Amino acid sequence: MKKMFFYGTLAHIPLLETVLGRRLDHEQAQDAGLPDFTTCWVHGQTYPMLAAQTGSSAKGLLLTGLTQQDAARLEFYEGGFGYHLQGVAVDTDNGRQLANVYFPGQDPKRGADWDLADWQAQWGEITVLAAVEAMGYFGQITAQELAQRFGAIRRRAASYHRGQAEICRASSHCRNDVHVVDKRTPYSNFYTIQEYDLRHRQFSGEMSDQMERAVFVGYDAAIVLPYDPVLDCVLLVEQLRIGAYARGAAQPWLLEPVAGHVDVGETPEQAAMRETVEEAGVHLTKLIPICHAFPSPGDSTEFFHIYLGLCDLSAAGGTVSGVMVENEDIHSHILSFDELMQFVEAGGAKGRAKGTAGGSNVLPLIAAAYWLARNRDSLRQNT
Repeated sequence: MKKMFFYGTLAHIPLLETVLGRRLDHEQAQDAGLPDFTTCWVHGQTYPMLAAQTGSSAKGLLLTGLTQQDAARLEFYEGGFGYHLQGVAVDTDNGRQLANVYFPGQDPKRGADWDLADWQAQWGEITVLAAVEAMGYFGQITAQELAQRFGAIRRRAASYHRGQAEICRASSHCRNDVHVVDKRTPYSNFYTIQEYDLRHRQFSGEMSDQMERAVFVGYDAAIVLPYDPVLDCVLLVEQLRIGAYARGAAQPWLLEPVAGHVDVGETPEQAAMRETVEEAGVHLTKLIPICHAFPSPGDSTEFFHIYLGLCDLSAAGGTVSGVMVENEDIHSHILSFDELMQFVEAGGAKGRAKGTAGGSNVLPLIAAAYWLARNRDSLRQNT
């Protein structure tokens, strides 16, 4: 196979090795430059492009000794995004050499100058994590199908990366006390199901028998209860929830706080602010953390970042909004604090004891409401 020149993210050796599925020999890779081109960010994206620029040289990596399997894996990773191979001549310490390079099928909008070290610092680890999942589908789906799933794959990678950075409580056990014998992905699309065969160290110090476990792989979610301390009211959104429908709920349109997934490159706080505008048309003046927690750690990777959002609700409520391309159809409601607590308690132990129905069965709303009840007086006094 001809030599290949990588000028952008694949010049990051850990990513390239993940895509190829093997370690590279040192003599296979050498620094190179593509004359009369420069590398710059694609505007608004997390990856670069080649742009013609006389007198410049796009720095990258020249790779030799690639096999047909290598070529197939590279085409799987890149092909679904409209990239095509084109022959070029690159400069190396050993003189000018012919190679192939991936060019985009369309001419994207040019952004700022690209720097590999900057990209590595911000996106390197997440991109490698995403590539690990992506290349697990090699031979199972097409490159075009991979491209369609890549947004969800990157979001899962970002959630995993965020989890790695969290500080946990001290314990006699840690992640290294879990031994994974085998791991399978029987389903993957917007969400993913993973199956594990594993053993773990028990509290006695001995290893457990091998067991099989399945887990729903979701994303980090930002959840916000918008609250107006002047009017002493909250905003809730109503929409069809497929989880409630699939469980058999007679009323699958639920009243909830604002909620949405944390996008790649976004903090949970930024996601909370964005989602409140998208779902309710409300701009928050302050975001107060309530909790950061697993809702169901026994079988799901989902992780909730729950906030109270201070805002002005005098002109809010009764609107239908949402992101149309995501098929969101959301109706907002304004409830007084007393109405909120009546709604929450009607769905809880007090409501069941009284034989009432129609209360909240949404755990994040219940948690946020009781947090607000505990802190409401101080919030109103400081307004």
